[in-house]
Amino acid sequence: MSSDDIEILKRAIQREKLARKQAEKILEDKSRELYLITQELKETNEKLEDQVGTKESELQGVFDNLLDAYVRMDIFGNVLEMNYAARNLFGYDITKEKLNVVKLIYKEDYKYAMTSFQELVTKGSFSNYQARVYTKDNGIRTVHINASLIFDKNKTPIGAQGIVTDITEELKQKQIFEEQKKQLSVIVENSSLGIALTQFGKIVQTNKAFQKLLGFTDEELLQKEVKDISIKDEYEAVVENLEKMNAGKIDSFSVNKRYVKHNGSSFWAKTNIAAVRDLDGNIKYQVAFIEDITEQLRVEKQRDRLVKKLEKSNQELNDYAHIVSHDLKSPLRSMNALITWLKEDYADTLDDGAQNSLNMLLKKVDKMDHLINGILKYSSIDKQDYPEKNIDLTDILTDIIDVIHIPDHIKVSIINELPVVKGDKFRLQQLFQNLISNAVKYNDKEKGIVEISCKENGKFWEFAIKDNGQGIPDKYHNKIFQIFQTLDNKKESTGVGLSIVKKIVDLYSGKIWVESEEGQGTTFYFTLKK
Repeated sequence: MSSDDIEILKRAIQREKLARKQAEKILEDKSRELYLITQELKETNEKLEDQVGTKESELQGVFDNLLDAYVRMDIFGNVLEMNYAARNLFGYDITKEKLNVVKLIYKEDYKYAMTSFQELVTKGSFSNYQARVYTKDNGIRTVHINASLIFDKNKTPIGAQGIVTDITEELKQKQIFEEQKKQLSVIVENSSLGIALTQFGKIVQTNKAFQKLLGFTDEELLQKEVKDISIKDEYEAVVENLEKMNAGKIDSFSVNKRYVKHNGSSFWAKTNIAAVRDLDGNIKYQVAFIEDITEQLRVEKQRDRLVKKLEKSNQELNDYAHIVSHDLKSPLRSMNALITWLKEDYADTLDDGAQNSLNMLLKKVDKMDHLINGILKYSSIDKQDYPEKNIDLTDILTDIIDVIHIPDHIKVSIINELPVVKGDKFRLQQLFQNLISNAVKYNDKEKGIVEISCKENGKFWEFAIKDNGQGIPDKYHNKIFQIFQTLDNKKESTGVGLSIVKKIVDLYSGKIWVESEEGQGTTFYFTLKK
């Protein structure tokens, strides 16, 4: 081998060593790079695994807490997964028992279910499926289902999943609502009140009563606005309230206004208008209820005229009673004075018979005077307005017993505590004084007894004034309360006292009656409101 060949070989070996070192350097760099990439991938995978785990946990939480039922099955209908809502709805736990969806299909809905399943297979999904299903513990339920197929990476169907919503109660409520809506519609349509639904002043619906009141057909009214059937000036007053309603200041108001009929005539109606608002509080409709009050207003005007006329007549009668009593009392006073003078001037010449006749005449004059006073009291007892106050009847009775003349042989007693009532002291005093005075006056027993008692009777106080006097025959029990009716003309009675008593009791919305037995005594009962 020549020196040139050796030299060439050395250079070749040298180049080979250099190339090997370069290769080793590249390999070392690539190894280091691969290591770093591997470590980076490892860290990335760990992060991805953490994120996947977190997402799986989150999805599982969402899955478990879905309000609606979630069901996943294989292509044969075997249920593979159910959330809590699904287990609660259907009553099955697939970890303990197998379940195929065919078992859940209501028999009468089977054909419809198969058609929907075919749609799922051909189209990949279906929505708004509604049918009945069997459940383990909840009976037959109606459900709404949205479902879709599940595919593998090769786009081959491997199962299906669906959201199942129990709409049983919703359908029941909807049915109840529809029934109530029909009932309400019947009530509205057959109501005696005219009812109209309006929107921005335009009539959109009316019932038969409204159409009848105005004489228009339903179609004719739908072409009109409220102002077209209203008196202009009165409608402007209604508009003010409608503006308040639109501003949310009021939700309803009532007004009396006139409406113009189809024939051009008008009638008065009481109108109640209420707002129908949407969820945002904006007015969607206004409902008007109208009632024809034309006749009512006419009757009220007539009544007002009659009341005024009656008030005038009562005043005239009251004035007349006072005038007549004055005119009657004047000659009575003259007669009384004349008879007294005759008795005094001719006391020595008049015999006993004449004196008795003059005394009898004086008694008649006195009785006439009492009668006139009684008429005045009777005519004015309900004409004068007295302020009502709380009156202690025990005080009233005590004053009466002290004032009236009670003979020594008669005992007047209050049996139990008397109440405090709302009323007028003067009238209540007249009421009790007349009854107690009669009980004393007409008592013919050696030991006379008059007892006053009271007891509660519902919303009333029931009083009793009982005596052991001569009693009242049955035939007079109603007659005695009529004016000028007396039991014995020989007695010094005007026949007005008990009629005043009844008038006062009537004035306080009470009742009065008598129970009596001849020779045994009498009890007058009467009631006064608490």
